[in-house]
Amino acid sequence: MIIEAKNIHKSFGPLEVLKGVDISVNKSEVLSIMGASGAGKSTLLQILGTLSTPDSGSLSIDGTDVLSLGGKALSEFRNRKIGFVFQFHHLLPEFTALENVMIPALIGGEGAKAARERAMELLDKVGLADRVGHKPSELSGGESQRVAIARALMNSPAVLFADEPTGNLDSVTKGEIHSLFFRLRDELGQSIVIVTHDPELAKMCDRCLFMKDGLMLGEKPGLDSLMAADAEPAGRTEA
Repeated sequence: MIIEAKNIHKSFGPLEVLKGVDISVNKSEVLSIMGASGAGKSTLLQILGTLSTPDSGSLSIDGTDVLSLGGKALSEFRNRKIGFVFQFHHLLPEFTALENVMIPALIGGEGAKAARERAMELLDKVGLADRVGHKPSELSGGESQRVAIARALMNSPAVLFADEPTGNLDSVTKGEIHSLFFRLRDELGQSIVIVTHDPELAKMCDRCLFMKDGLMLGEKPGLDSLMAADAEPAGRTEA
């Protein structure tokens, strides 16, 4: 088990966003989380990624009780063990693709030569060996997202979190990025958690979990049952 979270609660003022969520992720698994806007998906992802702290509950990532960490120890854990890919790639515009990918390793204290070699390998793996010297303004949306994925993999994280990673891409590029995630699982044994509204991506994943009103409805093995869960009457008890 690469992630185990139990009874996660989170409120913002009077609004209870997460109402006791349990979730586990296996090693080398691609897991998707779906749900309507406001279901609590992104809040849960931020907590799993240690960007936010729950009001209560427990969270273990790669055998570490991350809620017991704080300050510098938590920052170092996040840098070493967690990779992030967002809908908007958040590349630094003044740096090349290669330099953007190197940043997490340099922050972690790795030497420039080793970081450059690792970054080159990853850019080659995501199909951008010929674009290493280009800045974000010279890259397409799909290319920029590939750079962001390479950057997220720079420190060989235990888990890669992706929040709507293909939400602003055209259908062809979207399919290429989807395929890349599964190739990373197969070639690197990478564990990946994806929050998405895309049913095609959800269907490709090893498992798909569905959230509604701050609760986890559980595993939905196919798109039909997933959509049926979303349409459940409001009075039905949620599992």
